[in-house]
Amino acid sequence: MPYAKTSDGFKLYYEEHGASGTPLVLAYGIGGNTEMWDVNVAALSAKHRLILWEPRGHARSDSPEDPARVSFARWALDLRDVLDHLRLRRAHVGGLSLGAGIATRFTLRFPARVTSLLVTNSSSAVGLPLSVDNLVMRAQSIKITLEQGLDAMAEYAMEANPNLVERLRINPGARREFYEEYRRLSPIGYANSLRALLAMDHITDELPKIRVPVLLIGGDRDPSLAPMKVMKRKIRGSRLVVLSPASHFANRDQPAAWNRAALEFLARVDRPAPRRRS
Repeated sequence: MPYAKTSDGFKLYYEEHGASGTPLVLAYGIGGNTEMWDVNVAALSAKHRLILWEPRGHARSDSPEDPARVSFARWALDLRDVLDHLRLRRAHVGGLSLGAGIATRFTLRFPARVTSLLVTNSSSAVGLPLSVDNLVMRAQSIKITLEQGLDAMAEYAMEANPNLVERLRINPGARREFYEEYRRLSPIGYANSLRALLAMDHITDELPKIRVPVLLIGGDRDPSLAPMKVMKRKIRGSRLVVLSPASHFANRDQPAAWNRAALEFLARVDRPAPRRRS
C-alpha cells in the first residue's frame, strides 16, 4: 500500500486513480476512509489525477497516541506532506466534512499551492464554534470509544449523531456501511480526532482571505448546510450547490448529481483563459 511520510515521522495512507488531468486531492469526514468515495472514483478519475488520502488517526494512516499530535494545524501540514511526497506543486484540494475543514485551513496557510477548493458537507470548514449539543455528543463519543469499543460507538452514532441519523432515513441499508467504517478505526486514533474537533480553531473571520475558486456542495437534510451558507457569504465568488434529498453524506446519497457538480466546477477552473487580442 502507498504511504507518504509526514515531517514528524508518521505514515499517511493514500491512493491514486487516473493518470491524466489536473490533480484533485480529497479526504473524507471524521472516522471515514478512502472507500467512502467509491461512488465517485470512476467519474472523477476519468477527468483528473485523483488522490484520496486518510488523515492521521484514520483507518490505514498512523494514529499517534499523544493527542497533542492530532490537530487541524497538523492535519493541514499532513496534506502538504502528501503533496510534497507526490511532487505536486499545486492541486485542487477538498473533502467532505473534516476533510474539507483540513483543505480549507491548508488553503489559508498555503494559498499558492491551491488551484481550487471543493468543500462538501462541512461545518469544520467554516470554523464556527460547535453547539452545546454537538460538544456533548462528541465528548460522549470519546468516552464510548475508549471504554466500550468501536461497535458500541457505531451504535451510539447511529442514534445520537444527526449526520448519521439523516443518512439512515434516506438509506436504511447504510447501517452496515457505518459499522464497517468504524471497525476500520483504532480507538485512540478516533478519540484523538474527536479531541481535535472539540479544540477546533475558529477560522470564520479568515475565510474572506480565500481568493481561489470555491465550490460548496451541501445536502438539504444536512445540519452543516447552515454553516456552509455562512461560508458562501464570507468567500467572494464562491458557489453553493444544494442536493436533494441528501444528508451529511451527499456524495453517497446523490452520487451522480454530486459528481456532475464537482466536475463542472473543476472544468471551469481548468479551462484556459481566453487570449487577449493585441
